[in-house]
Parts: sequence; C-alpha cells; structure tokens
Amino acid sequence: MSIEWHSDALTSSDTIDFPIPEAYSYRAGLYDVSGIPHNQFNGIYEFVGGASNCAWQDFYDYRTETYEELIQQESLYEIDLEGELVDSTFNYSVVVSLEDDTNTDNIMLELFVAEDSILALWSACDSWHLTRNVARAYLTMGEENQLPITINTAGESQIFSGSFIISDGWDESKVKLIAVVQNWGDIDEDGNSTYEIFQANSGQIFNIPLDRDYDGVANLEDNCPDEPNPYQEDIDGDMIGDVCDPCNDLVYVPGNVNGDANEGYQPIIDLFDILFLADYIEQPVITNDCQVLDILEDETINNWDLIVLTDLVMNGGN
Repeated sequence: MSIEWHSDALTSSDTIDFPIPEAYSYRAGLYDVSGIPHNQFNGIYEFVGGASNCAWQDFYDYRTETYEELIQQESLYEIDLEGELVDSTFNYSVVVSLEDDTNTDNIMLELFVAEDSILALWSACDSWHLTRNVARAYLTMGEENQLPITINTAGESQIFSGSFIISDGWDESKVKLIAVVQNWGDIDEDGNSTYEIFQANSGQIFNIPLDRDYDGVANLEDNCPDEPNPYQEDIDGDMIGDVCDPCNDLVYVPGNVNGDANEGYQPIIDLFDILFLADYIEQPVITNDCQVLDILEDETINNWDLIVLTDLVMNGGN
C-alpha cells in the first residue's frame, strides 16, 4: 500500500486538487525530505533518488526487495473500514482492534484520501504515466485533528468516525480511504522520532462495506457483523448475537462448571459440577472456553473454589 505526494513546485497549476502544498510540507517535514523522489517505507526506511536514464524497472526491483521483507512482519493491530457515499459526502468508520496487549502511548490513527491511477507527466523522461494513490486530503493533519489510539488490551476495539467531501475534480471510482497506525513517540539513537507504521488498510470508497454480511443491519450496529442475523437475536443480552456467540451467559455462570441447563436456560448446579471441578484441579484441561471454573473470581483455580462450589451445591445451587 502506498501514498504518493506531489510537490507543488513540480505540479501543473491546471491540475485540479493535485498539489496540496500544506499537507505535502507537513508530511515531508516528518521525514526531513529534501531531495526527490523520496521513498519512505514503513515510516522508517528511506530511499532518495530515482531511476537513472528513466530505467524505472531497475528502480522498481530494488524497492520490491524491501517491500517483500516488510510484508513478512506481523502486527498487533487490525484495521477495518466501513462507510457509505451519500451524494458527494463519504461517511466512514475506522475500527482499530488489538490482537495482543501493548502500550499504545503516542500511537495515532492517520487517515488519508487518495485517488488512484491519475495520468501525469514524468517530465524528466518526457513520458506520461499513471500515478498510484495520489494524496488528495490529509484528514488527520495537525495536533487538533490527531486521533490517539487508547486501547491496550487484546480483544479491545476503538472506533473512529468522520466524513469527507468528494471534490468535483475527482473520479469517484478511483477514490480511496487509507488508514494507518503510526507511532509518534519512538526515538531513534540519534534522538529523532521514527514515525514507524504498524498497520495499514485501504479501500476504494465503493468497495468499503456498510453492511458486510448483507443482513440489513449496519456493521457498527450489528451484534454479529460477519454472520447474517437480521433479527439480532441475543438470548443472554451480552451484545453478541446468538449466531456468533460461543457462550450463553445465562447458562455459564459461576458454579455451573459443566454447562448443564434446563429448557429455559436455567443453569443446573449439582454434584456433577463438583466432580468436574475436582478433575480439573487434579489435571487442568479446558474442554470448553465458556466454562466458569474460577468460582471465587480471584484469577486462581484451586481447592478453595472446590470448597465454595461444594457449599453452593449443598445449599441447593444458590
């Protein structure tokens, strides 16, 4: 994924919205851009200079090696894009999720609007070519527009919503929303910020889904956004729809270790739960992720839990 920024000094003045000098200067300032072309990979690897004698194939092969190395890296972050175009306004939501615990101090969500495949003149080689993902707008430019990521625990998600106007000079079919998770806090050995990018995602605005499972419920309101459930059934009221909820919280309560229940989803807490917990303490093997084995809820499963469960059963499961 790439974003291409064009210098105002080298762009034709009759090209609609092609140069955005303020955003160009702001972004170039992050990486101390002086010579052009300047390539910045992942926010931390830079290459200055173009292909000699217009031999762009050599230039491409050289950069591809770096690209192939970078795409092997794994990220703790996941980015999902959602949105819809209403008249000339694109309303979006960007969902950032964590796959593991991490410190997110000074981690920002950066948002850009780009237009793909714009015909432009390569003046040094006197040839025209299609430029890729040309920056049209920098939605999060400046401290007042920054979007700090504040989640830090595996499984958490954070939603950022907004909108932007599609200019009359843009080809809607080629306009993209680009989102990146970028570090604004790391300092290298020379005392400079690295601005490393940890995750990125983009989508052409007509292909960004508002309702990705086509059940008539918008993603952000859908309790199972990836599995169709138009009626949003949620028997245990935990905001996770029944069709994608592995655990029924009406049944899996402290004490009901084996998950027995009657027809009305009322948990059955009896001798079998005592035996099941005793077996687990002797040989810890989880057979069901929904099981509530920590009766005391002290993050330790031991004989104290067994004593409390035995007392619970002797008192009729209450």
